[in-house]
Amino acid sequence: MVVLFKVVGGLIIALALVMAISMLVVGGIGGFVAGLIAVLTYAFCGATIFAFGLMLEHLEAIRHHSVRQSEMLTELLHRAPKADSSGRNPTVNSVDQLEKSAFRFKDI
Repeated sequence: MVVLFKVVGGLIIALALVMAISMLVVGGIGGFVAGLIAVLTYAFCGATIFAFGLMLEHLEAIRHHSVRQSEMLTELLHRAPKADSSGRNPTVNSVDQLEKSAFRFKDI
């Protein structure tokens, strides 16, 4: 699905460039200026679709690595010091709660 968005976005951008070149060749500078808004609209839509595909790819990477990140967070919580030199650390309760829970990053 991600590749499809990126390919479609790239094709729409390429179509906009071909349209701009053909308008310049066929109609000269007057034809190019007349079709400039249509070309820019197509190029913007293609760039938006391509960016959406990149965003989905990034979210898939986050989901793929979330289990390992959860394990790393659990390891860090186990290695964290339990109390400071004064004998009382206000964050110990919240750290203990996270250690006891089965914390996992949820799918986006």
